[in-house]
Amino acid sequence: MAHRSDFLTVRGIRTHLLKGGRGRPLLVLHPEFGANMWAPYHDALAAHFQVVAPDHLGFGESERPDWLDGIDDLVFHYVDLLDLLDIDRVSIVGTSLGGWIAAAFAVAHPERVDRLVLAAPAGIKVDGIPRYDLFANPLETTLQRLFHDPARAAQILPAEYGAEVIVRGYHEYTTLARLTWNPYFYDPKLQQRLPRLRQPTLLVWGEQDAVLPPPHADAFAALLPRATLHMLPACGHLVPFERSEAFTTLAIDFLTA
Repeated sequence: MAHRSDFLTVRGIRTHLLKGGRGRPLLVLHPEFGANMWAPYHDALAAHFQVVAPDHLGFGESERPDWLDGIDDLVFHYVDLLDLLDIDRVSIVGTSLGGWIAAAFAVAHPERVDRLVLAAPAGIKVDGIPRYDLFANPLETTLQRLFHDPARAAQILPAEYGAEVIVRGYHEYTTLARLTWNPYFYDPKLQQRLPRLRQPTLLVWGEQDAVLPPPHADAFAALLPRATLHMLPACGHLVPFERSEAFTTLAIDFLTA
C-alpha cells in the first residue's frame, strides 16, 4: 500500500514519520532495529487504519536532542506529536523497545489510549531468566538472533555496509544506550506501574524468542489486568517481521473488536 514520508517539527525537534492508510489513527512504534522502515505488517495494518509510524528521536531520520536520556522523554515527545497531528485518542502497536514506550505512554496518559498491541515488549525484568546483551555482540549476530529463522534477518539487514550505514548504526546504538543502559532493558518503575494499565491489551510473543525468552511473556501478562497473551510458534523476537500475516491477523481482529 502507498505510504508517504513526512517531517514535522515537534517542539523544535525535527521528527520523521511514515504515514499510510485511511480510517482511525493507529500509532505504530518500531523496535530498536526498524526505524524508517515500511514493512509488510505496516501495509496490512494500513488496509484498516491510518498508520502513523514515526522514527523515535535519535533513530532513523529523527533528530536526537541533548536532553533525551530516558523512555519518559519519548513519552512526552509522543504526546506532543499526537497533539500536533490533532489526534486526541489512539490505539498503539509497539514492538520490543516500541512496546516498552507504548506501555509507558498508556500508563502515563490512559486518557489518550484506546487499545494496545505489544509484540515482545521490553521494559521488565524476570529474575533468573537471562536476556541477550545487544551491546556485547556484533550487529550482524544480533540481527540474526532477533529471528527464529536467521534468513529472515534479511528484512532489516542493510544491503551494503557503507560509511553512512555504519554511522547511523553507531548513532542508534548510542541512543539505545542512553535510553536503556541503566539498567539495561529494564525499568523498575514501569514494572510497578503496569498493574495500573486498564486498556485492553494484546500481547504477542514468539515461542523461540532468544532476546526476551517466553518467561518474560508470562511475567508481562501477569502484570496487566486486561491482557490477552498469544504465543506464536516458529517465531523469534521481532514478531511482526517474522510472522507478519499471523501477527496482523491477531492485531486487526483485536483492534476492530
